[in-house]
Amino acid sequence: MRTETAAMLCLAGLTSARNARAQVQVKARDPDTVVVTGTRTPEQSQRSTIKTDVVTRDEAERRGATNVAEALQSQPGVQVNPGAYGYLGGPSAIQIQGFDLQRVLILEDGEPVVGDVGGAIDLSSLPIGDIRRIEIVTGPTSALYGSSAIGGVVNILTSPPIKEGASGRARVEGRNRFGLLAQGNGSYRRGDTWAGVDVNFMRQDGVGRLAKLPDLQVPDTSRSMVGVRAGTSLSDKIDVRVRARWFRDRSDGLTSKVAPGVGNYIIDTPTETNRFTLHFIESIDLGKGSSLRFTLGRQWSDSTTATTQRDSAVGEKRDREHRMQSFETVGTIANGKRTWVAGVRAQVEDFSQSLEKTESTSTGLASSQIEEVVPRRFGSVAPYAQLQWKFGDKLTVLPGLRGEFYSLYGAAATPRLAAAVRPTKKWNIRASFGRGFRAPSAKELGYTFDHSIYGYRILGADNLRPETSWGANADVTFQASSKVRLRAGTFMNWVHDLIDIDIANGTSEGTVADYRYRNFGRARTFGAQADITADFHKNLHGELAYDYLWTRDDVGDQPLSGRPPHTITASLRATPIDKFEAYARFRLVADAYVTTDTRTPGYSTLDLRVGRELWKKSQAYGGITNLFDVHQTQGRVGDLRPPLGRIFYVGIRSEFPWEEDE
Repeated sequence: MRTETAAMLCLAGLTSARNARAQVQVKARDPDTVVVTGTRTPEQSQRSTIKTDVVTRDEAERRGATNVAEALQSQPGVQVNPGAYGYLGGPSAIQIQGFDLQRVLILEDGEPVVGDVGGAIDLSSLPIGDIRRIEIVTGPTSALYGSSAIGGVVNILTSPPIKEGASGRARVEGRNRFGLLAQGNGSYRRGDTWAGVDVNFMRQDGVGRLAKLPDLQVPDTSRSMVGVRAGTSLSDKIDVRVRARWFRDRSDGLTSKVAPGVGNYIIDTPTETNRFTLHFIESIDLGKGSSLRFTLGRQWSDSTTATTQRDSAVGEKRDREHRMQSFETVGTIANGKRTWVAGVRAQVEDFSQSLEKTESTSTGLASSQIEEVVPRRFGSVAPYAQLQWKFGDKLTVLPGLRGEFYSLYGAAATPRLAAAVRPTKKWNIRASFGRGFRAPSAKELGYTFDHSIYGYRILGADNLRPETSWGANADVTFQASSKVRLRAGTFMNWVHDLIDIDIANGTSEGTVADYRYRNFGRARTFGAQADITADFHKNLHGELAYDYLWTRDDVGDQPLSGRPPHTITASLRATPIDKFEAYARFRLVADAYVTTDTRTPGYSTLDLRVGRELWKKSQAYGGITNLFDVHQTQGRVGDLRPPLGRIFYVGIRSEFPWEEDE
């Protein structure tokens, strides 16, 4: 069984602007990076009360990544594979603890990402050019972030410029299949006032479906982003920031059909999405570690999908509009060993969908336009509070509670209790237990995902109930020495009223089958992880991780579909030796259950990259991702291997004016 839909309801807020400024000064090479997502207060990652993994921008680039999906696709503890969502059009969604799509909350600077494909936030549409780091929190985090945070949270963080005066960063890269990447940002800072511009462009040719036909398995793709950010201090206690960004994603799919008397004809299936985000943030420093933060946000997502016979007016076009307005205020009160975090968030979402269709009839062409999804509006208000209480240097207790009040579903409460014990400087033991909650999205209630060209449609259902869950997490870290760290952890989740596509009860109209969402009852996930990181030499760093995952649909008494039970990840990095840097990353994924009669093949990938410093803070590099050329077998049902095969790339990146390490 495949879980479905997109991450919508959540919370924003990180910490005060002054704390954020301190965070960006932490060096990326320091494994004990400051993190904020797990508790909304700054903590060293290795000593944080809630386990938080970090991928810095430098580490993402070492992995050969151009976007967030590529940065996380070989991250231990998660699965990012567009092959698992081919029926949605190939987005790169994420799985954490066996949960995917809308059960993992995707944030940008603490705000939820709006605009998904059939329920999946496409991480490949989020570039890494302007990010500082990515934080991954696993397990139920609804107590802080509300709906959709059942499996975990991924927070993509940016930051203001550090140095006075002008600064910038640029990256240009070429890939096979006529791939091109250009990323850059420039900024200027004078005292506490700063402004910056971020740009990103990427294009890639698609992948053919069959050798003798023009059909595309993966469409031609282009993505672009333009953003502006600015901030200033109104006084020594008050900082304000504003951020605006425009994302444009375009894919051009192509398929062909054979019709009696007509022969083979080509059908174009273009998709274009424009997403706009605007956020205003005010932070007030209350002194002695206390702060108050206000966030006002507005997001627009407009998506158009079309199916058109080439050289003909016959076809159809769908327009979808999704809007979100949000306001949040969060206060942090530091009182010695106790730190209070309390806030309230209010948001309103609007969703609509229309269909324009042109058909060939006996009297000629006939056009029609209908409101396929009646415009829907959803509102929610959510107060929350958390206490972080330190008992000396060895014990921290973290209780929290959030209330959700929905215009459609009434009220829900999501508590969480976490604790961290540090008996010695070498040991850190953490555990948490919490409630997860997910309200059905506007799209699950009234959505038409039309793949009639492939023989099916997915329809919304207006009688869905919210999902609820309980989850427990525990891990232990042992810092054997300054060069070796070992960690092991486990988790268990119980989910009720799981929402999924009802494949077994589809209805057919001609050659097209219609499937609807429904609540499936109960499911469980259980897993464990063990990893070790070691510095073998001052210039050689290695990592090894093993992930185990067990899932069960308690209604069908079978595993959840597309969840590999075993994953091994290993990496080796040689830091600059005579200005050279080398990086290798290996990943082994076991075969997985898809249906009673089908399993997806297991596979392994190897990524290699080498770079050489040209001048200070500049590097020429080249690499290969998926060296073994693992990819899907065309026409094989349930093949969840990557749709893209081997990729070669070369590029150059540089910073100005050689700003300090992150």
